[in-house]
Amino acid sequence: MIIFNPLAGRGKAEKVAQQSKKHLEQHDWSVSAVIATEYAGHTEKVLAKKWGERVQLIVLIGGDGTLRELVAGLWSAKLNVNIGFIPMGNANVVARELNIPLATEMAIQLLTAGTPKKVDIFILKQKNQNELVFLAMLEFGFGAKIVQLVDRLRNGVLKTLYQFWGDLVYAIAGALALRDLDRHSFNATIEQESNSQTNSVTSTHCVIANMQTYGKGWSLTPEACCNDGLIDIAISKQSNAWAVLRTFLAASQKRKLNTSLMSYQKTKYVSISSESPLFVQVDGDPISFSGKAEVYVEKDAFSILVKPK
Repeated sequence: MIIFNPLAGRGKAEKVAQQSKKHLEQHDWSVSAVIATEYAGHTEKVLAKKWGERVQLIVLIGGDGTLRELVAGLWSAKLNVNIGFIPMGNANVVARELNIPLATEMAIQLLTAGTPKKVDIFILKQKNQNELVFLAMLEFGFGAKIVQLVDRLRNGVLKTLYQFWGDLVYAIAGALALRDLDRHSFNATIEQESNSQTNSVTSTHCVIANMQTYGKGWSLTPEACCNDGLIDIAISKQSNAWAVLRTFLAASQKRKLNTSLMSYQKTKYVSISSESPLFVQVDGDPISFSGKAEVYVEKDAFSILVKPK
């Protein structure tokens, strides 16, 4: 079956869904349904379980957020169904990481030519909140502040501009986010991979990543691997504007910073705590923070079609 986000690709997702249906049927697949998502959470709360019990392949047409919903819904229902992904979001982090073509026609071809790849998921636990599955990253601090500003701008005064030039809205939000960099600090507790002991560090910005890709070809965790069963963490050691600019310049070049600016660690468990409000984003979507967040990894949690080796 095929799920598409009607808002994806500037409204072109429905047409792509029909093209995908035609391609699958030409390759002897029976397509049970083509369904548009109706609201945020529709895929996770309804469609994943309903159709995951009935079909061998679910094709998802949309962005990283809609894909995360599908994976979360299947994981919650304990269903393992192959996913075919046609990326039509803004950043398309998962597709870039897994080498799924961004060109629509090539992504459609992959539905019948691809091979399943097992990918880890991360689970976020917060007090008085449901567990939240994420695929690429959880971020606290500067980058998350940009995401929250973009979310506000694209649904407000810069809505039209975002539809035609989303990257410019991110640049505007980035400039605004440079103000008050050091106001929201937190404590990160990290379990050491080698001996299960923990260490703690205080910072104002960190990325907890499953994947190398941070944005459109950028990377804050260039050694991350999405199926190694480990969490990659990059924690900033400085919070001034110059350090932030150097951090994101390095990210655009996919290189690590020196140890005076950034600490890099691998683990299977990390917690973030703070008494002050924090800017937080997960897979490009802003979320609320309860005061303490715990993250752990589940290895090989879902299967997605990628290019054959």
